Amino acid sequence: MSRRSIFKIIRLLGDILFVNISFLIAFYIRFKGDLPLQNIRVYSHLIPYITIFSLVLFYLYNLYSDHLKQNISEIIYSFFPAGFLIVLFSTSLSYFFQTYEFPRSVFLITLPLLILLMILWRVFLIVVEKHYSRTRKMVIIGTADKAEKLKNSIKSETNGSYIIEDLITRDKGDIFAREILRERLTSLNPDEVLLTSDLKEEEKKNIFYLSLQEKWDVSIVPGFYEIMISGSKMEQIGIFPIFEMESLYREKGAVLKRFTDIVISLIGLIIMSPLLLVVPFLIKMESKGPVLFTQKRVSKDGHVFKIYKFRTMVEDAEKHTGPVLATEGDNRITQVGKYLRKFRIDEFPQLFNVLKGDMSIVGPRPERPYFVKQFSDKMQEYDYRHFVKSGVTGLAQITGFYSSEAEDKLKLDLLYANHNNFVLDLKIMLQTLKVMIMGSKSR
Repeated sequence: MSRRSIFKIIRLLGDILFVNISFLIAFYIRFKGDLPLQNIRVYSHLIPYITIFSLVLFYLYNLYSDHLKQNISEIIYSFFPAGFLIVLFSTSLSYFFQTYEFPRSVFLITLPLLILLMILWRVFLIVVEKHYSRTRKMVIIGTADKAEKLKNSIKSETNGSYIIEDLITRDKGDIFAREILRERLTSLNPDEVLLTSDLKEEEKKNIFYLSLQEKWDVSIVPGFYEIMISGSKMEQIGIFPIFEMESLYREKGAVLKRFTDIVISLIGLIIMSPLLLVVPFLIKMESKGPVLFTQKRVSKDGHVFKIYKFRTMVEDAEKHTGPVLATEGDNRITQVGKYLRKFRIDEFPQLFNVLKGDMSIVGPRPERPYFVKQFSDKMQEYDYRHFVKSGVTGLAQITGFYSSEAEDKLKLDLLYANHNNFVLDLKIMLQTLKVMIMGSKSR
C-alpha cells in the first residue's frame, strides 16, 4: 500500500473520531463532567447517521483530495460551512427521532468545538504528511507567459509540495524540437512534467512518449478541445474502440434541476430576508442611485433577460466609458459595494431570476451581450457555454476570481457544461458557501 493511501485512511479514521469526540466533549461541558447515561445512549443511536453525513460532506468539500496539492486556507475554511451543516443535520435528526433527551445547548457547544478540532487535526496531519513525503521536482513546458502563470499558481496553491525545477519555454508560433526536449528533460530528470494548454499536439505526444520511457508523471492543462472530449464515454463498434461524445444540449436531469432551483431559491430568500432588508439602507446611505441594478444578460440559447443585483458601483458607472468589465481595485466600486462583492451578497437578488426561470442556481455566469460578441469573436468555443442555462454560481466562481481572464473562466464553464449533474451542482453549491465565508475570491 502506498504512503498516500495510508494517509488517506488515517485521514478518514481521524475524521470519524474527531467529529464524534466533538459531541462527547460538548456533553461533558454541558453537564459539567457528569455524563448522564440516558443522553449518551440517545447520541449513540445517532452516531452512524452523523458519521456518514459528515464523511459525505467532507468528500463534497474535496477534503479527501491530495492535501499537498491544495491551498491550506481552502482546507481550513471548508470546515466552517461543513461544521455548521453537520450540527444543523444533527439537530434536525434529533427532532426527527424525537430524541428530547438530546439537549439543544449541546449543539451550540459542538459547533465551535467541531470546527476547531477538525482544523487542528487536519493541519497537524498536513504537517506530518509533508514531513514524510518527498518534495516532487516539476518541470513546466509551454509558451513563456502560460508557463510563468502556472508556476505562480503552483507556488501559491500547493503547500510547497513541488519544487519547480525549470521552465522550458518557447515563443508563440515556434515549436519545440524533439531532440532538444529530450536532452533538456533527461538532464533535469523531473518527477513530474506539466504541459501548458497551448502546446501543439505533436509536442504533447513527443513529451508523453518520452515520459513513458523515463517513468515521469505527465499532467496537461487542457485546451478547449480536451475539455470538450472529457465528457465522452468509451464504446466499441466491432473491433474499434470509440469515444462517444454526447451533445451539450442534452437535458438529463432537467426536471430535477428545475425543482432544485425552485426549492433552493425559496429557502435562500427566506433565510436571507433580514439581509435583503438591511442592505438597501447601507447602499442608500453611501451613494445616490437605485438599490437594485438591472442589466441585460445572455443565458441558454442566446436568450436575453434582465438580471437583478444589488448596486455595488457609483450611479452611471459607465456613463463616460461605455461597457467596461470590472477590474481588481476598480475605483467605480463603492465601499459598501466592496463588501457586497467580497461575500457575494450582491448576487442574492438573482434568486428571483431563478424563480422566474431565467437562470439556474448553478451554471456559467451570464455575460452582457456586448461582451458576448467580443468573446465570441475572439474564442469560437465561447458560444458553447450557452448550451446550458446560466447560473448564480458556477465552477468558475468557486475556482477563480472576479478578475480572472475570460479564457480561464470559459474553460471551467465548458468543463461544467460537459459534466453537469446533480452531484456536481451540490458540490458547487457547498463550495460557494465556503467562498462566501472566505471572501478572498472577489478580487
